[in-house]
Amino acid sequence: MYGSAVYVLILALVSRAAVASPVRATRSVQSDRADNCTTSARDLLATLKRALNKPEKMGSNMLFHGFNCTDLEAVVNPNTQTVGVCQPSQDMKCSDQKTSPFSETECLQNIANDLDYHRSMLVEYVRTLDQKSNSESITELNSITNLINNLQQSCKLLPKPESLKDKWSPSNSFEDRKDLCKQLKGFELRTITINRALGYVCAGEYKK
Repeated sequence: MYGSAVYVLILALVSRAAVASPVRATRSVQSDRADNCTTSARDLLATLKRALNKPEKMGSNMLFHGFNCTDLEAVVNPNTQTVGVCQPSQDMKCSDQKTSPFSETECLQNIANDLDYHRSMLVEYVRTLDQKSNSESITELNSITNLINNLQQSCKLLPKPESLKDKWSPSNSFEDRKDLCKQLKGFELRTITINRALGYVCAGEYKK
């Protein structure tokens, strides 16, 4: 009798373990998806930093020849509110002001729109360049574009971007390069926010 009871208990424990195993696998898949988002976002930020902080060199093939990019102000995409809507929810203990709850949907949509805006801008800018005389600049800009594409495709959390309201359009070579510098500096700032926001979303603390 005692032996039978022990056998039933062991069988029950084994059965529970077998049922629980798919749950662990599901969490692993979710973790992999989160890693794809955060890793791709970090790679994009690192590449932007390298492009903007390269030592100044002479030569018409350089990305920002003819001016010092570090002296120009950053210009962020005016069509999105990524910084505001991706702000983590916080309790306001020292003020009567109440913060609106964090909206994952709104935050991710703004991130998707930001990425698409800058991807479109870089593609259009490269299209205006002479492929032979600007080969080094084109390679550098294409590497940023490829990383944007990688983030858009590998991060399954991101929704489809909305239609662009304002697209970047070229004016003339020198002014375009100055504007590119400003926009990339703004995109670097926005990508810092994107990294923090994706880390926050992937951690899921606000859902608890």
